[in-house]
Amino acid sequence: MFKKIGVWVMSAALVFTAGCQSLGGLDMNQAIENELKTNSYEASLSMALQYDVGDTSALSESEKERVAFWNGFQLNVSSLKVNRKEQTMSAKGSITAAKLNLPFAVSLDKDVAVLTVEGANKPIVIADWRKNELTGLSHEVTMYDDYWFYRLQRFLKEFHLVDQQEVTNKAIGLLAKNLPNAASLAVDKKTETIQGQTVSGHQLRFDVSGEQFASLFRSTFKNVALDDQGLRELAVVIYDKFHPELKELGFAEELFQDRQLGTEAVYTGAKAIALYLTSEMGGAWEQELLSQSKLKVDAFVDESKQIRQWNSEIAMQSPPGTEDGIRGGKLTVRMDRWNINGDVKPDIISAKDAILYEDLSNEDNLRQVVQPDSAFYKLLKEQLRITEKYLYFYIWSESDLDGVPGAEAEGTEAYPAYDYNAAYISGSNTAYVQGKELGEGLGYKVTWDAGTKTMIIASSQTEIVLQAGSATARVNGTDKSIGAPAVLKKDALYVPVRFVAEQLGAKVKTEGEESLYSIEVYKP
Repeated sequence: MFKKIGVWVMSAALVFTAGCQSLGGLDMNQAIENELKTNSYEASLSMALQYDVGDTSALSESEKERVAFWNGFQLNVSSLKVNRKEQTMSAKGSITAAKLNLPFAVSLDKDVAVLTVEGANKPIVIADWRKNELTGLSHEVTMYDDYWFYRLQRFLKEFHLVDQQEVTNKAIGLLAKNLPNAASLAVDKKTETIQGQTVSGHQLRFDVSGEQFASLFRSTFKNVALDDQGLRELAVVIYDKFHPELKELGFAEELFQDRQLGTEAVYTGAKAIALYLTSEMGGAWEQELLSQSKLKVDAFVDESKQIRQWNSEIAMQSPPGTEDGIRGGKLTVRMDRWNINGDVKPDIISAKDAILYEDLSNEDNLRQVVQPDSAFYKLLKEQLRITEKYLYFYIWSESDLDGVPGAEAEGTEAYPAYDYNAAYISGSNTAYVQGKELGEGLGYKVTWDAGTKTMIIASSQTEIVLQAGSATARVNGTDKSIGAPAVLKKDALYVPVRFVAEQLGAKVKTEGEESLYSIEVYKP
C-alpha cells in the first residue's frame, strides 16, 4: 500500500495541474500512463512543513507542544529505492523535528516494515503484515473501538497484498478525462542534470490559488458525477479487486456477496461523493478550504514521458475568524528520480531480533532498546510521549460490584480478574481499583500468588508487594503504610488506587464532574 502513495500523489497532481490535453509538445496522457506503469526507480526526496502560528494562548499545553514539534519538520531522503513488482522499498536519510536530527533507514516488503534509527540498538518493526499488525496504532486506537480498528486492519492488510494497478489506472484516468486544463499553466522545453546525467524533456509549471483552485476542483467532480460510464467502469474494477475486503468492513455485507449489487453499491457511493462535492454543501466546504489554498508545481518530464523531477508547494490559510493557533501552513516536496524501470534492489532490513514499535511504550523496553541520552529517546519520550498512559476506572457501588459473578482462576501467572476497569469507593472513602489492571495498564509486570494471596507489581526500577487484608505494602524492600488494606473480591485483588499509582510514578485525578463517575490515572 505505502509504495503506491507516491504514484497516486504525483499522478493525481499531474492530472490536476495539466488536465488531459497535449500541451507544448508534452503528451500528458502518455506521461500519466507511463507513471502508472512504472515498476521501479531510485530517487532522492525532501519534504518540509512550516506553520504560520498566531495566538496560541487558547491552546492546551499538549497542543502547543505538537505545534512546536511539527513546525519546521523536515524529511530528507538521500536514497529511495522502489520496486513495485516485488513489493519492496527502502529509504535512508534523516528527520529533523523539534531541534532534533535523526538519521534513519527503513524498508518495506510484503511481510514487514522495519526501521533502524541512530540511538536504537535494535531494529524496530512498525508494521507486520504477517500478523496483521500496524504497530504503534493499535495502542492508541483500540482503546476507543476494537471492532472497527480490527476491520480496518484486515482491509489494509489485504489492500497491501493485492495488485492495485488497474484500480489506480481507472481512478486517475477518470479524473484525467473529466478535468479541464487550468489557465495558469506553462510547458517549455528544457535540459536538466539528474544524478550526473544530462536529460532533455519538458518543464511543466503550474500555480493556482484562491477561487480558481476551488472552481477547478468543483468543475472536476461535477464532470465526474455526470460520467456514468466512467464511474461504472471504476465500480466494476473496485468490486472485482476488493469485494472480500469490502465485506470485512462490515458495511451491508449482503450487497458484496452479489457482483451486480456490489458494483451498484460502489457506483452509488462514488457518485454520491462526487455529487456532494459539487453541491451547495460541498461547494461551501470547497470555498472554505480551497479558496484559502495555493498549489504550485514545477515538474520535469523527460523525452520518454517519465517524471524525473518534482517540486511542489501547497499552502493553506485558515478561514477568516479562525486565525488563533495555527493560521496556516505550507508543505513543500522535492524529488529527483533515476534508473526508472531499471534493476532496482531495495536494501531490506532484517526483522530478526527486532522489537515492535508498540512495545517501546513500556518504560523498561524503551530504556533497554534506545539510549537514554540519544535524540531518538528524547523524541519518543518527550515529544511523542510514547510511554504516556491514561487509565480510566468506572465507579460502581461496592454492593453492586459484590453482586457480579467472579472469574475462574487461571493459574498464578494469569491472575484472574472480573469487571475490567471497575472501581469502587469504600465506606472509609478510599478509592479502590484492581491491582492487575492498574499495574499492567501503567506498563508493569504483575504476578499473583494464589496461595499467599500476594501480588507483585514490578519493573526494573520499582517493585511493590501487596497482600490481601494487609494495609502495609513493601516498596523496593521497604514497608510502607497504605492507609487502607488491599481487598480480595472473588479472586480479584483491589488496591487503594492513590497509594499504588503514586508509587508507580502516576497521578490520580479527583477533580471535575467526571470524577463522580470514574477515576482517571495518568502517567507521563
